[in-house]
Amino acid sequence: MKHLFGPVPSRRLGLSLGVDLLPFKTCTLDCAYCQLGKTTCLTLAREQRVSTEEVLAEIRSRSEDEFDYLTLAGSGEPLLHQGLDEIIRGAKDLIDRPIVVLTNGTLFFREEVRKEVMEADLIVPSLDAATQATFERVNRPHPDLSIDEIIEGLVRLREEFAGEIWLEVMLVKGINDFEADQIAEAAERIGPDRIQLNTVVRPPAEPVQPLSPEEMERMLEIFSGAEVIAEWERDLSKKTEVLIIDLLSRRPCTLDELGALSGLHRNEILKYLEVLESEDKISRLRHGEKLYFQAQDG
Repeated sequence: MKHLFGPVPSRRLGLSLGVDLLPFKTCTLDCAYCQLGKTTCLTLAREQRVSTEEVLAEIRSRSEDEFDYLTLAGSGEPLLHQGLDEIIRGAKDLIDRPIVVLTNGTLFFREEVRKEVMEADLIVPSLDAATQATFERVNRPHPDLSIDEIIEGLVRLREEFAGEIWLEVMLVKGINDFEADQIAEAAERIGPDRIQLNTVVRPPAEPVQPLSPEEMERMLEIFSGAEVIAEWERDLSKKTEVLIIDLLSRRPCTLDELGALSGLHRNEILKYLEVLESEDKISRLRHGEKLYFQAQDG
């Protein structure tokens, strides 16, 4: 399918059917920890980037599948798609499961963006910094973005949105973890239903480091009422696992090459790479600017 991927197991959302609305790596940020690699189109321009009719036709064709959530996410920032409200309303007519917007949260300072997501059931934005210097270090934003403006936008979203908001904080060792107290204060101002602490679990494209389990537990003393997102639970298709390992046994592949060879969406492949690397069945290597994955011997 052109716009849908999965369903894939999600640490937070159970079985998630994803909706990808953006060209690959079209985003407002170029996060140091992004597993998809460097942002190739760093923009704040909102456009109708996909056909609403095409997206809804794909959702209709999968409406009888088993999944827990329909998630607007994918390979770029979904808030950059103009017309989210039409897709959300149309999807609600086709399925009886909750609709989630998985976003970096950077555009909620714009009133028209907040209005477009009002009919979603759950919004999961991110907040990785409280000062502009750290924001630029960890998220490497479009130059016109201000962290103060983004926080104010999230405060307004909480005031206006009747559904649930789960705020994710991605902590990266030596890059933003020292600012945890200030991020926690900003999160308290926003007032989400949940605060979920994460670290670099998925294989990042750049050599950034996660916090240890012990360090993550200590973060719970700073973020009142927060939860550490559970470690990955293995729930993979054996057939797909064998396919990926077989491809990587032949030669090292980039994420894009694995997608082209397997016919799977990048986001789905990443779920498998995460688990297979944790089990030492695959490893990574960097050649020039490219990140490759390879099967381990034995």
